[in-house]
Amino acid sequence: MNVYEIVTARILDQLQKGTVPWRKPWSTITAAPRNLITNKPYRGINVFLLGGHRFAFPYFLTFKQALQRGGAVKKGERGCPIVFWKWNHNEEEESVEVGEQEKKSAAPVLRY
Repeated sequence: MNVYEIVTARILDQLQKGTVPWRKPWSTITAAPRNLITNKPYRGINVFLLGGHRFAFPYFLTFKQALQRGGAVKKGERGCPIVFWKWNHNEEEESVEVGEQEKKSAAPVLRY
């Protein structure tokens, strides 16, 4: 199963449960999902994936961050996949000169 199928399955599951992930919740307590440690807000599809949980507080941790701070995860609990992507600039390949500029190859990296 690739990341696109996982994200699609999560959104369809939320829709079947009656939650529309892109609608603003009426609770004024709930804000945009963000990482508890870095306080950075999640962006892109991650907002829909995490926002659909409708927790009272919008803070999330990775499993590793919870353990490092002395926390624990209940047995049987499941995490929510988060999508990460960036451009991977390949510096090993030889650059191709185009006029006076050098053009390096780049490819997107997608993980979850």
